[in-house]
Amino acid sequence: MIKAYAKSDVGKVREMNQDSYYISNSLDEVQLYMLADGMGGYKGGEIASSLAIQTAKSYIENNFKEIPKDRDSIIQLLGSSMEYANMVVYEKSKENPELEGMGTTLEIALIYNNKVFIGHIGDSRIYRIRNEFIRKLTQDHSYVQKLVKDGTITKEEAEHHPQKNMLMKALRM
Repeated sequence: MIKAYAKSDVGKVREMNQDSYYISNSLDEVQLYMLADGMGGYKGGEIASSLAIQTAKSYIENNFKEIPKDRDSIIQLLGSSMEYANMVVYEKSKENPELEGMGTTLEIALIYNNKVFIGHIGDSRIYRIRNEFIRKLTQDHSYVQKLVKDGTITKEEAEHHPQKNMLMKALRM
């Protein structure tokens, strides 16, 4: 039995919460858990994260029944849903100059037949908690994570690095 909880907080820097999430009904054949953390000027991040969640969710729901239920097809579906969400966020950003440069992270965990499939972009994270042990399942797409991976800085230095929030990948233009 999976227990899912969601809590969002505006944080210490922003005036507006730019997070969005979705948790499907645990009785559904496919369980879907999604998180998006928006970025961009006034309301831009809020719009990007909400749009990414809505778009990816609809894409998955509309196409899941049509695909073979093998590992590669489900992973391809998640990737396609994220590409489609990226296109929609990008197109929306072009409609209004105030939304230019908006973007969002996007995390998707799809559970089917007792297997978890993950879609990930940005520096939001997916963890697995089992028997009181927490394991991070995703790796940040950030500049600082790249420095750690390359051995340029340590994990400890990364925690206080001035560019720790600079993303290498996100849904945006």
